[in-house]
Amino acid sequence: MILEKLSEEQKIAVMQSGNVILTACPGSGKTRVIIHKLAYEVSQISEGSKKRIVALTFTVRASEEIFRRLNRMGLNSDRIWSGTLHSFCLEWIIKPYSAYLSELQNGYSIADETFCGDLISSLKDKYGLKQIDPVNLRFKRDGSFAEPLSIQKKLLLEYHEILKENKVIDFELILLYSYRLLCEFPKIAKTLSNIFKLICVDEYQDTQDLLYAIICSIINAGDGSTSLFLVGDTDQAIYTSLGGVAKDIDAIRTEIGNKNILPLTLTGNYRSNQRIIDFYKHFQTQRIEIKALGTNANEKGLITFNNSIEQKDVVNEIARLIQLSLDQGIPEDEICILVPQWWLMTSISRKLRSLLPNVNFDASGLAPMSRNRENIWYKLSRLFLTEPNPKIYSTRYRWASELRDLFRSQTNTQFKEEYLETRDLLRLINSIKSDEIEAIHYLIDCFDQFLISVEIDYTNFTELVENRKIFFDNIESRLNDPEFKVPSDIVSFKSFYREMTGVIINTCVGVKGEEFETVIAYGLLFGYVPHWNEIYSGNGIDASKKLMYVICSRAKNNLHLISEKGRTTRRGDELIVNPELNSNTFVYDEI
Repeated sequence: MILEKLSEEQKIAVMQSGNVILTACPGSGKTRVIIHKLAYEVSQISEGSKKRIVALTFTVRASEEIFRRLNRMGLNSDRIWSGTLHSFCLEWIIKPYSAYLSELQNGYSIADETFCGDLISSLKDKYGLKQIDPVNLRFKRDGSFAEPLSIQKKLLLEYHEILKENKVIDFELILLYSYRLLCEFPKIAKTLSNIFKLICVDEYQDTQDLLYAIICSIINAGDGSTSLFLVGDTDQAIYTSLGGVAKDIDAIRTEIGNKNILPLTLTGNYRSNQRIIDFYKHFQTQRIEIKALGTNANEKGLITFNNSIEQKDVVNEIARLIQLSLDQGIPEDEICILVPQWWLMTSISRKLRSLLPNVNFDASGLAPMSRNRENIWYKLSRLFLTEPNPKIYSTRYRWASELRDLFRSQTNTQFKEEYLETRDLLRLINSIKSDEIEAIHYLIDCFDQFLISVEIDYTNFTELVENRKIFFDNIESRLNDPEFKVPSDIVSFKSFYREMTGVIINTCVGVKGEEFETVIAYGLLFGYVPHWNEIYSGNGIDASKKLMYVICSRAKNNLHLISEKGRTTRRGDELIVNPELNSNTFVYDEI
């Protein structure tokens, strides 16, 4: 049953034992292979064994998709742990072993993104840097800063002093401390290798060097008992500026102590028609042949390129293209708008909602409460902001289970006995109602009702008090930021959590791994795609190709590309069309 619907390439990858590096072209069924690999490996674990499987993803959304698909297949996911790389380090290394490090022995909390962003911004002013000047927060394996510039290093020293004073650790410290724990206390890595039979890493080409070191420390400690399964595509390595490293097979072999690792490839594309594939071949850096194998392989679809429209008319044109797709019978959630930079999401979402009032839009990336997903109050809030629904029951069940365990670890107490079972806890949460209209007041009311029911007084626990303040301060900050203009009512807040119920609005980098019948991408301009930071680093051409490759390969049948006129630099110079797109000699459709 696990293998019956897979292609031969996919079956080989799923059944292959030992260490594997799988290169998967767009639409080749990468996620399907990961799901079936997890299911297959779990089926090979004996009933009495305590072994588990790990699936590490680049985004929370990708992790949730893994569980959704497993549940749709009717497979038990109890032996599978899936989450982001940072979440893995926090859950399996930092939390259980923090007492081993002097920096964490007296307690810690996870730094809120807003707090860190505001702190870096104020320090830039203090050290005479422009707000657009990049600061590399990452660490090298030896604990030194990856940032090469002296002024930025001075800024980072003060930044970390402030973090230390506040007893908070940011995402980069999570990685550094995790690596130190594994290096300084080898028994931790050995314990983890005894737990995990397989570590599967999705989008390995965008993995930071420190994360390779963490993962491979566990692999090496197992001396063959834990296997590594890397899945990715170096043509989609678009996080270089964020520290992503697309290591080749020789480098990975060295990382795992020169153990054997088998290279495999998925070349068939079950997503896009051949015409779209032939179009985005122009942006490939690896010349592997990609053949359309899906039911739409020979469809013509639409591929348009508009480089004459003015900036002021872009939203109207996007609205027209959305309506064109809807008129063709394409569902809302099969249409995606790709925004070149995240800060443009708010304005485009607001304008499109105004132009198309009868169309639903999903711009969940704007959610004002999602800046720190590790905050326990965020985890509670998403249960109150999602409606009970059979389609997401398994997801909410897992959230409730995780929440129960977090409260137990942070309070050293249990919930009231009648809510110890996850199913009963979820029923309680579903039963809690509030008449409050404003989102913050609604959440406070629901939180308080919940705590009374489970008989926990959060004010007795410093960590809960601090994290609750951080959670609501973060929401207030986003609500008061004129750049975002996020509505404050509870109906709008709940809309951020609707499961794919409208036209998707996302960034070019945030959409990786997803697919849509129609993709509409605008702002395809040099300085937007790629960002100036990539251009200044000398990586502009490579970054440009890979971003365009990712953008175009999301489309199944229709691809609309827009490089509008009228956008300028801060100095007033007009931005030009993305050069890689401009050099693609293709006969576009006219509509």
